[in-house]
Amino acid sequence: MNRVPRYALLLLTAALAAMVAWPPRAAAQPPGGGGLVPQHQRPQPKGFRPEAGITEQIGAQVPLDTVLNDENDKPITLGDAMGGKPTILVPVYYRCPMLCTKVLNGLLESLRKMPPNYTAGQQFQVVTLSMDPKEHGEHARPKKKAYLTEYGRPGAETGWRFLTGTEPNIAKVLDAVGYRFEFDKMMKEYNHPSALVILSPQGKVTRYFYGIGYDGEYEIDGEKVEVNGKLTTPKTTLRLSLIEAADGKGGSLSMGERLLMLCYRYDALHQGYSLNVLRIVQAGGVLTLAAVAFGALWMVKREGILRDVLGRVALFVLVCAAISGLGLGSSLLRAGDRPFATIAFTISAVSIIGIMVIAYIRSRTGAAEPPAGPNDALPSGGAA
Repeated sequence: MNRVPRYALLLLTAALAAMVAWPPRAAAQPPGGGGLVPQHQRPQPKGFRPEAGITEQIGAQVPLDTVLNDENDKPITLGDAMGGKPTILVPVYYRCPMLCTKVLNGLLESLRKMPPNYTAGQQFQVVTLSMDPKEHGEHARPKKKAYLTEYGRPGAETGWRFLTGTEPNIAKVLDAVGYRFEFDKMMKEYNHPSALVILSPQGKVTRYFYGIGYDGEYEIDGEKVEVNGKLTTPKTTLRLSLIEAADGKGGSLSMGERLLMLCYRYDALHQGYSLNVLRIVQAGGVLTLAAVAFGALWMVKREGILRDVLGRVALFVLVCAAISGLGLGSSLLRAGDRPFATIAFTISAVSIIGIMVIAYIRSRTGAAEPPAGPNDALPSGGAA
């Protein structure tokens, strides 16, 4: 391998490692004023990241006695809005340019597909809560009228509530379910995840649904179950999750379902729901670095050129993978994505083990070879 391609490969690998390890830049925050997220106005513990996201709190109790405001700006507690029934909590804000409408439209479509004998206001409740303390009944009433008209089921007037509230009381509810959001100073909008939170009649968190469509089947965590003689991964639907919530049952969706939605974000500039390219590139970069390193190790073993350039490249790439895995894992951990942070840290740990193996083999190989003497090049007979 000549000098130029060798250094080009090393520089390319180093650039990939730096891009993977570099944490995403946090959105700019306004220094003060109304309409801010409550979390940003209070002292925060070390390591706190205000980026929008969700930290699942399965089994957590929401504060049922929190006073909010109904569509007519009259006080109502969260418990009264739930009415002692399993409840779908929908965090949005009513002046949201697009994403919140997509969330509500997706929920509406799912509710309309449920059987006629399973209706909001009868078997379950829907509580839509605005995260914007500047919004009041004048913003909630038109939303409620539009969605109840489309829903078209009797009795839903008291079964699908559109609430507002003060900053502290909104924070009490959304903090309890692990829902984080922030105000984007440049776009003058809220950055927030898109999700539904299922609550039991007693106010316990039982499940989360992510994205903007909720009418399908979703794999859930748990042991496989036997169906028609075959072991399959258990699945749930929005309706089944409400039925289970009535008995206090629930749990997380599978890691695959949650990982799929972590790959998406709201693009405020283009007003759409798009792939989070940076997060995908980071994860793919770590995997690529690890694959290149272990591919090189395999070739080293096969070709027996451990001390040649391929061995050096393998060592260099493993070092980059180890550093990148630590950087990406730390970023994910601060964002609350513990399962995926664990994966990144595992890749880093495996790379470190690979580095130690290479160092050990190189030391053994160096010790096994005697130093070259002045007569090593002579024939066996000793003639010059």
